[in-house]
Amino acid sequence: MASFIEKGGLKILSLSRMPGMKRVTTALVVMTLSAASAAAETPVAEVSQLQLYSSFWQNLHHFLYVSAWATRPVVPGQARLAMPLPPGSDVSMAPDEKATWDHAVSVYERVFASRDLLFDQRMTMIKLGLVDRDDKLTGAPYDDELKTLLLSAAPIYRKYWWPAHDAGNRAWIEDAVRRTTKYAPAIIARLTTLYSVPWFGRPVRVDVVRFGKSQGAYTSLNPTHIVVASSDRSYEQWSSVEMLFHESSHGLIQKVSAAVNGAVAASNKRANDLWHVVLFYTAGEVTRQELANDGVSYKPYLYATGLFDRAWPRFRAPVEQHVQGYIDGKTTLDQMAVGLAAAIP
Repeated sequence: MASFIEKGGLKILSLSRMPGMKRVTTALVVMTLSAASAAAETPVAEVSQLQLYSSFWQNLHHFLYVSAWATRPVVPGQARLAMPLPPGSDVSMAPDEKATWDHAVSVYERVFASRDLLFDQRMTMIKLGLVDRDDKLTGAPYDDELKTLLLSAAPIYRKYWWPAHDAGNRAWIEDAVRRTTKYAPAIIARLTTLYSVPWFGRPVRVDVVRFGKSQGAYTSLNPTHIVVASSDRSYEQWSSVEMLFHESSHGLIQKVSAAVNGAVAASNKRANDLWHVVLFYTAGEVTRQELANDGVSYKPYLYATGLFDRAWPRFRAPVEQHVQGYIDGKTTLDQMAVGLAAAIP
């Protein structure tokens, strides 16, 4: 069944029309929210057109998603789409609060948890619909059921979790921006040269949430919209600089990915995610080199987390040879792509 309905020429996300979803009957809990959640959100900080927010609604949405996943048993070998909740996330609530919160989590578990935050159109629409909303979600492209669900959970989230989550987000933003500001001009100049595109001409929204997708960060396009989880330990300290430019690169790498994908297809090989490894390596290596120029020792994410050997061992040697040569200006983009495609097993 369709999950979108037309109202006044607009597409409205309908919770009640999602498969297996009964009409929501949650009572609306009324509570006056602070001015911090009012419309016209302002970023906590900005660096090189990247505007970093700690948005109440984005954090609530992602926390409900993660909380829904936390109700599911861990099955060995089965991928999980959300980060785990850390110890201490359980709180003692009044019975009516617990009933309302548990209902919201159960709806997320039944309707949304199996949908990928990045690759599912409905989840992207929910995320984008929460941008710059007031305390009543005025203008959000949702039906009354979804609005009621979010509004009912909002005061409970604000009371028990939001102060700590917001503080954690803001601390991460402050540290990330402090580290990034000095190196942004040099990193941007190099990345845009490698990608053969200009940097963003308008602000890019970066929503910092306390908990989120299993990978910690993700980026949707058209418009470029970045979400990063501030509690992900792999994004601490200098890794935050690489992370911001890695996620930004998703909105800029189309010429490089087209060259890599084209070369792979011409070689009659299968490597659908090779372009992403190239993005990982490029953003990490450029960040490493620019930090090294200033005497800062940094190990890129692919190596620091063991992701290269864990997820893409067959790509490691070809990428280290051919992408490194491209980054260092020894080959052209087309030469890099052809050489890379020929070298992968």
